[in-house]
Amino acid sequence: MKVPAALVLTLAAASAAFAAPTTTAEPPLVEAVKNGDLAALKAALAAGAAVGEKDRYGWTAVMWAVGRGTAAMVRALVDKGADLRPADPPGFDAMIEAAKGGRADVVSLLATRGFSCATKDASGVPALAYAAGQSTVETAAALLACKAAVDARDPKGATPLIRAAQLGGLDVAKYLLGRGAAVDARDNGGYTALMWAAHGGYTAVAKALLDARADPAISGKDGRTAAVIAKVRGRAAVSALLPAP
Repeated sequence: MKVPAALVLTLAAASAAFAAPTTTAEPPLVEAVKNGDLAALKAALAAGAAVGEKDRYGWTAVMWAVGRGTAAMVRALVDKGADLRPADPPGFDAMIEAAKGGRADVVSLLATRGFSCATKDASGVPALAYAAGQSTVETAAALLACKAAVDARDPKGATPLIRAAQLGGLDVAKYLLGRGAAVDARDNGGYTALMWAAHGGYTAVAKALLDARADPAISGKDGRTAAVIAKVRGRAAVSALLPAP
């Protein structure tokens, strides 16, 4: 059966429209923040760009700026009325985003505006734990400077030092130890930072913990010490630092 030409054209147009990729332009302020372009951000603000305009994720420019921008960007947006404490999306916390992004300058700025450096996210993870996870000493220092608790725990009982050990963050682990972090603090499974360093095979972290007098004889709820963990996981370099299991 011969298909009418008009129908062929209609079907072809519909198919092309369906197949064509859809792109959503970013609001100019959001785009400037994501590009790290302060000059473009200021130009867009001067041109009257709406500070409350949201992208396809429902985030405004200032919400992106606290985690991906700079304090100068945040300040420029706030001076034009940007809201650092939006009700939507629920649970958004500017300090948490700054910690996640390793933005020490933003942490300090937010602290001057009344944000708590001891804040935890909706799941109970403290801002300092995120800084430790990012291995950013500067951000950890900024948080501790505004009264974050060095041994604040997440829902699994892990302290920032334990999180640093889990991820091999040597510099931040040393920094936290220097600020009085409890070297033998245990998480909910009874594991210490040394045990997690052994688990991950992070030899330099394990040595730093031992130098800080971490106790290699501690065992977790599973009965395993750091030495046993290192042996089971084939972490020979860590095993060499520890007493034989």
